[in-house]
Parts: sequence; C-alpha cells; structure tokens
Amino acid sequence: MTQLFTTLLVLAVSFSKAEYFKVIEGKDVSTINTMLTKISATKETSEQRAYKGALIMKKSGFEKTPKEKLELFKQGKTLLEKEISSNAKNTEYRFLRLIIQENAPAILKYQSNIVEDAKWIKANYSSLATDVKNSIVSYAKTSKNLDL
Repeated sequence: MTQLFTTLLVLAVSFSKAEYFKVIEGKDVSTINTMLTKISATKETSEQRAYKGALIMKKSGFEKTPKEKLELFKQGKTLLEKEISSNAKNTEYRFLRLIIQENAPAILKYQSNIVEDAKWIKANYSSLATDVKNSIVSYAKTSKNLDL
C-alpha cells in the first residue's frame, strides 16, 4: 500500500519540461522554489539531478550574500556537471548548461563550454522532443551563441 501511495504521489507532482524551461528562463525566485519542490518530489534519476542542478544554480543568483550565492551555485554545478560527465551525449543537459553558462557572472568562470554546447545542440536538435525543441527555439531568440 505504501509503495502504491508513493507511486501515485510521484505521478501527481511530476513536472512538464515546457513548464520547467519557462521557470529557468524567468526571473522569479518563487517559481524556481516551486519547481524545485516538484522536481525534488519526483523519483531521483539522472534527468532529475540535471534539471535540479541547473535550477539550483539559477536560484543562487537570488541569494543575499556572495557566500550563499557561491555555495548554492557550486551545489547545483556539481549535480549538473556530474550528469553531463555521465551522459556526454545528452543534448538536454548541454542545453541546461548553456542557459546557465551564458547567464552566469564572469567572476564564476563558468563559461568554458558555451561554444561546444551550442554546436552540439544545433547538431542534435532534430532528435529532441517537441517541448524541448520549442524551448530551444525560444531561448535561441535571446542567446548570443545559439542560432538555429
């Protein structure tokens, strides 16, 4: 019975990728926190960790002190980079990293994969799910490095 309840709970709090990408491109910490709660309530998978890591890095920009910002950014970076290392051909993870790297302050020195990821995303765009493609097209309109 407990396993059934857990399964139903996970299904009830699942998140859509379209919704996720709107949140990560937005500038509202409350929607970031809501999405983090939804993601944290889902079964832990590689995708869950990558998406969570990117959101944590995004959230770090809303912290009050530089120390808090840096600690949170590093926590998210560790999650995302670990998943990219384990899944180097995953275009969605590279897109998450591109979003973060293009918007990260230069002082963090987290821009080393921008060109590589933009090329990878362009080369593998056609194999992605429609909701991810739509998010990429939307993001590319403001991106300095991703043109489709």
